Amino acid sequence: MNNLKKSIAYLSIMMLTAATIPASTVNAASVPKAGKYYTLKIAGKKQKKKCRNVKVNGKTVKTYAPGFSRANTSMYSAYWLFKKQKSLGVSYSYSSKTKKVTLKRGSKSVVMTLDSMYAYVNGKKTKMPTPARKVYSYAKKKNYIYVPGAFCAKNLGHSYKWSGSQKSGLITTKKLPSTNTGGSSNSGASSSSGTSSITPGTRITASASNYSVRIKKPKGLASSAISTSDDYDNRRLIIKVKGNYKTHFSSSSNRYIKTDKYFRSYTVTYSGGYTNIYIRPRKDVIKAYAVSQTSDYIYIKYDSPKKIYNRIVVLDAGHGGSDSGATGNGLREKDLTLKIVKSAKSYFDKNSGYKVYYTRLSDWYPSLSYRSDLANNVGADRFISVHINSATPSAHGTETLYNSKGYKSTSGLTSYNWSNKIHGYVRPATGFTNRGLKNRTGLAVLRNTKTASSLTEIGFISNKTEAKKMKSNTGTYGKAVYNAIVNSFSTYPSKR
Repeated sequence: MNNLKKSIAYLSIMMLTAATIPASTVNAASVPKAGKYYTLKIAGKKQKKKCRNVKVNGKTVKTYAPGFSRANTSMYSAYWLFKKQKSLGVSYSYSSKTKKVTLKRGSKSVVMTLDSMYAYVNGKKTKMPTPARKVYSYAKKKNYIYVPGAFCAKNLGHSYKWSGSQKSGLITTKKLPSTNTGGSSNSGASSSSGTSSITPGTRITASASNYSVRIKKPKGLASSAISTSDDYDNRRLIIKVKGNYKTHFSSSSNRYIKTDKYFRSYTVTYSGGYTNIYIRPRKDVIKAYAVSQTSDYIYIKYDSPKKIYNRIVVLDAGHGGSDSGATGNGLREKDLTLKIVKSAKSYFDKNSGYKVYYTRLSDWYPSLSYRSDLANNVGADRFISVHINSATPSAHGTETLYNSKGYKSTSGLTSYNWSNKIHGYVRPATGFTNRGLKNRTGLAVLRNTKTASSLTEIGFISNKTEAKKMKSNTGTYGKAVYNAIVNSFSTYPSKR
């Protein structure tokens, strides 16, 4: 009887203890034991691997997927490290269809394809110590996506080092350089001794060892007082400084220009409370600019856009000026296309990872040759022209035009594939009938533009219902164009 009472008491205690364990404790990820062996299938081979942990700011990452060593580098679960650790500020995505792993942080990106030794870091092809892999855990009976930890952490702007004593990779978070996300006009913050970028998103950084023009700053000028504008239509860079510093910046003793065949002129004006410095290259070609500053100097480096930027897009609003395009139901094509492009621009202005050139941002008419020449001069990775269709009042739907005989981008993206990507975003945004892709080899902008090019016809201005919807939804269509462009670079990164 006493034994029965003891058993009942013991059972009651166990039940009470189990009931008080929080559910989160039961389901939470565990910390693999560093040095312990785990059975994994890597590259199709079953093998035992000694666990390597990873710490972020000194705290061990909790995970069901233990890290391990391969090719003398540590491999970690992309999900548990880069998605779950919010302090890293990294977005993670994986496509089972394309087998691409994408990590993004601000303007930085690392795109990997499973089992490939090469990644695209900010659009530039880069060799890794070992590929990203799909790894099967026999303990969890589940696949995990693993990536080389040091390579990814460093290229996303954090610091990484290996600690043999802790048997862990140590990641210390670092802030990205402070930039104004307003597109090409950015002030940037400068420390008293460091160099800060005024034009974010560039492949190179202008500095004391890498510049075309160096300008001495007046004492006490705040770094936030300086911004830039790439006035590519007039083939010049404008440096805008709040305040009247015309005398200082006009003095030849306060600037140094490296002699080269491209430099044309340096001029200074003052109006409306701002000093404007204009820098013009000599030849009538479009140059791109990387601009940075220290407490003492402004450094400007100019070169071809392809050497300055990772991703280059030309966005064309069809028609304009004296050419109204199609008209119907009280609307003009040129007005709708411009509103759609300006909507897309509002999103690109907040994303420094892309350099976008616009054929027009006001009501004027760029010739057809101007549009394709712009794309060719800047070495565009993509060209898209936005149009509105017209036919009979009953005609309806969205279609996108491509050139089967057109050029490819440097990444191998064809006019057809590019148009298919655009159509996959714009058509659902309109909700109109799907008219599909149409092959048009005779259109000037698709024939003469030497990169992947596309022309999208949003809907029919001659159709009363579609005209009414288009008038009210130009912002939605602009966002769809923006999303299509950004997504396309994940699939077809520029090879720079």
